[in-house]
Amino acid sequence: MIKSIEKNLQELSQTIGPISDQLYRMKSKYLFGSSIGQHIRHILEMYQVLLSGYPSGSFSFENRKRNKALEENVREMLCTIEKIATEINKKDKELICILHDNANHKQELRTTYFRELLYCFEHGIHHQALIKVALKEFEWENIPENFGVAPSTIKFRLACAQ
Repeated sequence: MIKSIEKNLQELSQTIGPISDQLYRMKSKYLFGSSIGQHIRHILEMYQVLLSGYPSGSFSFENRKRNKALEENVREMLCTIEKIATEINKKDKELICILHDNANHKQELRTTYFRELLYCFEHGIHHQALIKVALKEFEWENIPENFGVAPSTIKFRLACAQ
């Protein structure tokens, strides 16, 4: 799984890295006014939250920093991806995910690092599919065919083609 995530992060760098900061920040009418950068920030901050909670054994996806520079600056994105890629290869262990319901009651869910890493990966693929919509809207041509497509879907498509 970690190799798949590293490959995915590399593809994200290679696909989005060449675009201008202006395109990175441009609002998409098909994504209800959000930008590529906002979706990238969301993807990467999920990984950051998980990694920052690893040493203590608890984390909360609700308490993300929402780093404005990460959604506005391609170079910041590239540096963040590189940092995440160097940190994700950790041993699996039990963690606590802290949530709050609508009445702000705290809930603690037992989980594991690998389970949450898989969640970040799959959640990121979903957002990459949305990013692909924006890239097509902005007529960006250098989009890998399987960008934003889950590995299981790619395997299924290959099996059907044979």
